[in-house]
Amino acid sequence: MLSDYTGTLIRWLFGIGFLGLSFWCTTTGYEQEDHLKVLLGVVLLIPGFGCLWKTIFHIATRPFMMMIDSIFFPGGKLSKPVLNLKLPAHYINESRYDEALLEYRRILKYYPDEVEAYEKAIWLHLDVFANPSEAERLLRRARRRRLTLDERIIRLVENALRDHSPR
Repeated sequence: MLSDYTGTLIRWLFGIGFLGLSFWCTTTGYEQEDHLKVLLGVVLLIPGFGCLWKTIFHIATRPFMMMIDSIFFPGGKLSKPVLNLKLPAHYINESRYDEALLEYRRILKYYPDEVEAYEKAIWLHLDVFANPSEAERLLRRARRRRLTLDERIIRLVENALRDHSPR
């Protein structure tokens, strides 16, 4: 983050420096009728605008981007991502279980009443990661929200807890 500000500051300093030098060369060359200074001033415009181009382009296109956003997102930006249960299912099919669990956690963050996400996350914790305590925590969280989970998932958690409990 700090390097972005440093880079922008350096570009601005060089850009303004080149533009100032260009202005000075052009005006003094014009007053003294020195064509070489005028030409040097015109040439110095190129690196000056080159250093400032990113900021100039951003400022110039901002109104158009705001207009496009108002057309396609009339109510403003979305407050939460669109619910996508196919992505973690795809990760499971590809045996990318860590990524699938992360996606289910992200879904539960934004959609805490999504039953399928609870069930699949619990299943991953039990069958793939062998972590019954985390599965139980998710089950308790779903019960606190008064969600109706599949009985097979509940029995799976209870059996896993019974098997892993110290005797």
